Amino acid sequence: AFSKMPETARVKLRLFENKFSETLEFGTISAMKMTAEIRNSAFSAPSCQLRVVATDGGTAGLLLGSTDTWTLRTGGDDDTGMANEGILDFQPLDIAPRTWKLDLREDDYPIVYVDKSIPDSRTWVRNDPIFVSCVLPAIVKEVFDDILSTSSAPEQEWVKDWLSWADTLMPGKSPPWTEGNQPKRDWINDLLDSFCQRHGMLDVLVGTLGQEVVT
Repeated sequence: AFSKMPETARVKLRLFENKFSETLEFGTISAMKMTAEIRNSAFSAPSCQLRVVATDGGTAGLLLGSTDTWTLRTGGDDDTGMANEGILDFQPLDIAPRTWKLDLREDDYPIVYVDKSIPDSRTWVRNDPIFVSCVLPAIVKEVFDDILSTSSAPEQEWVKDWLSWADTLMPGKSPPWTEGNQPKRDWINDLLDSFCQRHGMLDVLVGTLGQEVVT
């Protein structure tokens, strides 16, 4: 991708999240650095875009090329398949007094922020039976309320991945894009029923609450 660009062109990585942004310098095409230090500690799961900028003569500062944006996020698995598919990310952030908050971004995957005061929050949201059985279905509903707010399938890659994930729960049952609000609500409710049934959400919750009563 860089072969036709001037060797003196500079390689930059732009990070942006909420109101914060930062540009990292990775040297030039001919002398590219492999690492760069992020100075802004406020980033949790920033969107990233790689850019190549001209430095010579009258074209100095001209953008020669850029990539699509992606999210810099850390891993971790859960039992629902959502983390394995990479369609939903959990990140600690100062959001007090709320415990969690869903951030729906137009061109990148949704992020669930969990207040950073919760110990080992990323593990908690993936493994706590009460959070998984009560909160996760609400997150799925909110995401698909947003996706189905249009009359045709959006083109964003993250939306396509979420729709593919939904198809694993309801094979061959496509969203009713043009059939009005009630059919869309019914489709989302069927998806939530399939999701909760697949992962035994009610049984998990009842079993957990029963153990707490016994102890």
